[in-house]
Amino acid sequence: MNKFEAMRRFVHVAQTGSFTQAAAALHLPKSSISTAVESLEQLLGTRLFQRSTRRVTLTHDGAIYLAQCRQILHDIDALESQFQHENDSVRGVIKVDMPSRFANKTVLPRLSEWCERYPHVNVVISSTDYHIDPIKSGVDCLIRVGNQGNSLLIARPLTQYRIINCISPTYIQRYGTPSTLADLQHHRMIGYVPTVNHSASIDYNSAEFDYVEQGQNCQHTVPSVISVTNSDAYTSACLAGLGIAQIPQMGVTDYLNTGRLIRILSQYEAAPMPVSILYPSRSQLPKRLSLFMDWLDSIVKTAVMNQ
Repeated sequence: MNKFEAMRRFVHVAQTGSFTQAAAALHLPKSSISTAVESLEQLLGTRLFQRSTRRVTLTHDGAIYLAQCRQILHDIDALESQFQHENDSVRGVIKVDMPSRFANKTVLPRLSEWCERYPHVNVVISSTDYHIDPIKSGVDCLIRVGNQGNSLLIARPLTQYRIINCISPTYIQRYGTPSTLADLQHHRMIGYVPTVNHSASIDYNSAEFDYVEQGQNCQHTVPSVISVTNSDAYTSACLAGLGIAQIPQMGVTDYLNTGRLIRILSQYEAAPMPVSILYPSRSQLPKRLSLFMDWLDSIVKTAVMNQ
């Protein structure tokens, strides 16, 4: 068996945690998947998986080998795709992770245009708001909102979101409308946390209201009764009157126009948040991924112009 094909089958087992599911995904007999993994184990002289009746898990050596396999298969795919020029010859799978609200509001409404242009490319979209390792997660690129700190990933800027402060009519009925920073002590803020942290040191009873004053980023602590981990829940909590939200204007224009959300404290707005495509390496990007990132760039720019 071709070594690269064996590696591909091994990666599918690692991703699904099952020989049966890997076989189904590749439309191959389960025995051929097992044979491929066993041949790799014999070649390497080490066990790649711990097998039980209920689950298949990577060994320490298996985890190391998985990362290298993914990189090798990615490089081979990228090398071959460099010679694809016409739309009909661009093919394969693109796996991209992005915040759910970005997917629902920006990408999915326009995705049919991409599919018509490149009918032989399958797009797999997962939606998370927190940081993930694209290599371990098996995705080609990520869309993230906000500063990425010391991320080792390559960042391609798309745009910057203007952040506005919003409340709902239901919230106004309960708490009124704040007009100064001092008023915020009598109000409620919706907390946003990328992941749930069970550390006792985290104070979920308050959240930070961010704003820029005289060119400096500032924070004001506000009481909070709810924290969420994704952008859709954050917006829904604001619509439900659970607190003040600091949210990208581009994602809530319809709610503002219909009065379901009301803008407040416009003199105290947070700094704009960068939106970026993150990916592991500049070298030998697959043609389909390079084209997809260019397409994302164009639809985001159009969305910003039309807001």
